[in-house]
Amino acid sequence: MTPETLTEAPAPVRPPNRPRRAGRPVGRRADVLGKLTVAALVLAVWELSVRLWLPDYLPTPSGVAGSAWPTLTSPDFGTALGETLGGVVLGLLIGCVAGTGLGLAVGRVPWLRHLTSPYVSGLYAMPMLAIVPMATIWLGYSSQTRLAVIALSAFLPCVVSTGDGARNVPLQLSELAQMLRLSRPRVVVDVLLPATLPFVIAGVQVAVGRALVGAVAVEFLASLPGLGTFILTNARSFDQDAAFVAVLVLAVLGIAARTGTETALRRFAPWHLHVNR
Repeated sequence: MTPETLTEAPAPVRPPNRPRRAGRPVGRRADVLGKLTVAALVLAVWELSVRLWLPDYLPTPSGVAGSAWPTLTSPDFGTALGETLGGVVLGLLIGCVAGTGLGLAVGRVPWLRHLTSPYVSGLYAMPMLAIVPMATIWLGYSSQTRLAVIALSAFLPCVVSTGDGARNVPLQLSELAQMLRLSRPRVVVDVLLPATLPFVIAGVQVAVGRALVGAVAVEFLASLPGLGTFILTNARSFDQDAAFVAVLVLAVLGIAARTGTETALRRFAPWHLHVNR
């Protein structure tokens, strides 16, 4: 071998890496400005459409803004808001507690799940409006009818969501509990509840929206005092702006409830993928 053959061959020259054409992340300020621009555009189109082509009695952004403070400070609105919120809070408490308890049992006991799943699935798929006329006959045109519809509306999603979570507890956790010989109460407190907590909160999140819808529907159909009746009365008297203020209050309540449940999910179950997506 000659010395020339022992010399190392030069390393091949690699072409320079081309920069990836990845989308640049949108900054927080640009994101907020984009959303505000879309909102301003929608409000402008709405205002101009009513002023130029649509009937004058329809609500407009300027009319809603002008009616917001008088409506929110009126005694009638305060009474209606208190009636609806009182029924929703109490119905959610009853429905979510009962639904979560049954969901844990259904998820962990196969024979109970086999017996109850057709009825739970059928009731969950059924619109709650369908039972309002019968509920008024059974319970009368009273706040008990609203409470029963709200509690049932909250009960079903909690059963379904909690049952899915309890049924899908990781096998490793169950085996670890058996190895440690934990008692049944300790298994429920230390294993089952932490593993099912994200599903419990997700069920509550759905229950809040369904409870608000159920409350307003009962107030519409049974003429019970509340935001539903307030909206219906003002809409029929052509005070559309005041009615729309109440609709916006319902939307704000729904957004606040969703934000609260997501905050609770981040606080108590930060490992859940729904938060970290």
